[in-house]
Amino acid sequence: MNNNYIELTNVTKLYGRFAALNNVNLVLQPGHIVGLLGPNGSGKTTMLKTLMKIIRNQTGTVKICGMDVSYETRKYISFMPDREFLYKTMKVNDAIKYYQEAFTDFDINKCNYLCEKLGLDRTANLESLSKGNKEKVVLMLTLARNTPIYLLDEPLGALDPVIKNQMLTVIKECSTPSNLIIISTHLIKDTEDILDQLVFLKNGTVAANAFKQSIIDTGRTIEQYYLEVFANA
Repeated sequence: MNNNYIELTNVTKLYGRFAALNNVNLVLQPGHIVGLLGPNGSGKTTMLKTLMKIIRNQTGTVKICGMDVSYETRKYISFMPDREFLYKTMKVNDAIKYYQEAFTDFDINKCNYLCEKLGLDRTANLESLSKGNKEKVVLMLTLARNTPIYLLDEPLGALDPVIKNQMLTVIKECSTPSNLIIISTHLIKDTEDILDQLVFLKNGTVAANAFKQSIIDTGRTIEQYYLEVFANA
């Protein structure tokens, strides 16, 4: 498998005259948790959906694990969208069964571990769960697949600190030298401890791409660097 898990070359996505992505060039390799950072409307979700080929008709080249992006390359990605998609009438166990049947890479042992780690009640109805517990269910399902790439779109929005900490802990645990985890977020303080690499999107363009340690070595915090990049956003 190509060691460049994600490659975007001169990628632009227009909606009329508005460029949701504007000449994006980016290469990402395994072994890292990458923060895709920027305010709302900066192009984060558009980028993730482009990698999933949910959004099409962009210009430029998108490659997943060395192959041109296609419906076939989706098998290399486990995607956590930023909206609810499971049937409310399901129990947690029903959702697990659904993923088992839908994805041959679903690892039931990993699922069992994550359920326990996240404190999930597998007999609970999804409709009865709090927003935080619903997010934990979807994160568990996403991470229980054995794929090279994990895309997590705004997984931590409006959650209490305890649930955020539980979710960040399992994300960190699931990071390995052979996978790539991308977290799309604007919550810098919540996520900076687990991030290895930071990609800053500003008005659809990669405004900065740096490893966390290289920023810290300059004497700046991640939040200070973020504020510098987006000072005039």
